[in-house]
Amino acid sequence: MQTKLRAEYTDNGFGFPVILESVPMIFVRGRWTPNINYENLARVTLRFLAELDGRLSGNQIKFIRQFFEMTLQQFSARFGVSHPAVMKWERSGNKVTGMNWSTEKDIRLFVVRALEDSPSSFVDLYKFLELMAPPTPQNVRVNARRLAA
Repeated sequence: MQTKLRAEYTDNGFGFPVILESVPMIFVRGRWTPNINYENLARVTLRFLAELDGRLSGNQIKFIRQFFEMTLQQFSARFGVSHPAVMKWERSGNKVTGMNWSTEKDIRLFVVRALEDSPSSFVDLYKFLELMAPPTPQNVRVNARRLAA
């Protein structure tokens, strides 16, 4: 099998762009594709979203909900909103959702707790989130070298 290392690759498999750096690639069925563990990438991406220095987009919210295998009703009940509100957030696509900041903080803290990070990690994220509420979304960047399959 042919392999190579690509400096940067944009993956849209989660519904929004994730910019991978130092990507091990493999030639499969006539195409170069990342040779990475996507389960690990999903977890790294979730952690990145929890700490994102910007507001979450609709596609990022949808990714979070689907990763945790929650229906619209389960997700909306967990965060104390109506399921039409969650549908509205998700329809915003790659734009910010417009949800209130306290709900977004709760979603981010839920992600960290669900990933079974340490209690100190949870507290550190809470302190970070208390101090910020920036208005614009940001791209996800991941060094893919450590995610090689």
